[in-house]
This record gives sequence, C-alpha cells and structure tokens, in this order.
Amino acid sequence: MSILIGGVVLYAIVLVCAYFAQTSLIFHPTRLGKDFAFGAGAEEVFMKTRDGEDINGLFFAGASKEVIIYFHGNAGDLRTWQHIATDFAGLGCNFFIIDYRGYGKSTGTISEAGLYMDADAAYDYLIGRGFTPEQIIVYGRSIGTGVAADLASRRVCKGLILESPYTSMTALAGEKFPVLLPALILTYRLNTSDKLANVTAPVVFIHGMADGLIPPSHTETLYRQHAGRKLKILIPGATHNHANDFDTYRNAMVWMLE
Repeated sequence: MSILIGGVVLYAIVLVCAYFAQTSLIFHPTRLGKDFAFGAGAEEVFMKTRDGEDINGLFFAGASKEVIIYFHGNAGDLRTWQHIATDFAGLGCNFFIIDYRGYGKSTGTISEAGLYMDADAAYDYLIGRGFTPEQIIVYGRSIGTGVAADLASRRVCKGLILESPYTSMTALAGEKFPVLLPALILTYRLNTSDKLANVTAPVVFIHGMADGLIPPSHTETLYRQHAGRKLKILIPGATHNHANDFDTYRNAMVWMLE
C-alpha cells in the first residue's frame, strides 16, 4: 500500500511540475538587445498592445497591394525569422512579421490571451499604414497557426494560410504526452478547430508528410472540418521545418493571390 501511495504522490508532483513548467515546455523564445540591427530591406517598427506591451515587427515593402502578416513558430526571434521574407519576395507582396511578447525585443510575458493581443496590434498597425482588411493575408506557421486562426476568425482578411497546423494544443499534447493529462492541466488551448468555424476567408492548409512534430493528420482533420473555400497542400518528404524548400509550397500563395 505504501508503494502505491508513494507512486500516486510522485505522479501528482510530476503533474504539478508540468503545470507550472508548461510555458517553458511549449515556447522557446530568445531575446535581442534593443540595439540589435536587422538586415537590409527590413523596416523595424514597434506596436503597442491594448494591455500596454511593445511588440517588435519588421516590414518588408513589396510592389503589390497585398500584405502578408506572418506569425512564426515557437522558437527563436526575428533575428532568424526575418529571413523567411525571402520565400515571398518573388510574389511582390508586402511582408510583415512580428515577435510575440517575450520574444526578441518585444516586452511582456507569454500567455494565450497575450498572443491574441499581439496579433491584433499587428493587424491594427497594417490598417493604420493604409492597408484594407481585404488586402491582408494572415499566415501562421506551427505554433503561429493557432494565433493566425484566432485573428482570422475575428477580423476581416483576404485569406488565411496555415503551415503545419494543429487541431488544438490540447489534442496535440494529448497525443504526445498523454501521461501528463494535458486536457486537465494545459492552460494553452489554441483551439484551431473551433476558430476555423468562424473564418469566412479562403483557407490554405500546408503540411509536410514527414512532419514528426505535428502529424499531418491534424491538417487532414482541419481540412475536413472546414466548410469554406479551401486548398490542401501535402508535401511528400517535407519535415516540420522544411516545407518551404519544395516547389509545391509556392502553390499556396499563388492560389491565394488569384
């Protein structure tokens, strides 16, 4: 009996530790000094969120009237993520990417509600810059797909592109770490499935078939659930971080800009 009780106590301690460590387990931000200089062609801007945080962003000007607002993955900062702009340069689109609160030069600490406020600040910045909602393409990658889906569910946009999306953080964590009871302890829900029900813009789903982090089955589920105009691009051989190395990756933007 004492062994059983000891096991239960130990398991409870593990769950408590996982609960308090979940932000650091999911998000891996790096920080930048305020004097860090970004590469040529990047216009650095700061936006104020409605809860008073300063969000750092980079704007890359293009010749067309559309603008892509890009929400990146869970690790790093704009020092490395700025280079993703080259994937879209040939399309002529304007490109805007931000660091979430707690990343890079952005202030604040990470929370799900905070991520959504960061997205709103970025969207409002583009509106203030003169873009119309119908010119804004919302793009999310990996962890950023939950942020992008939330924004597109609440704000008008030209389209939504989700690269390596998950149905919800709860579902993904349940597949990866069922022993930690994520449905019980996880505070980050990021429920893309629910948010997509309120997205009226066209949606593109992109997923590498060799993605070992977020299974392609999540894209299959989301695509099946979504009733609106949509396109699914599954890329054989593409891993979680290398879908943009394949020619078929470009089909997403071409379709969205038609």
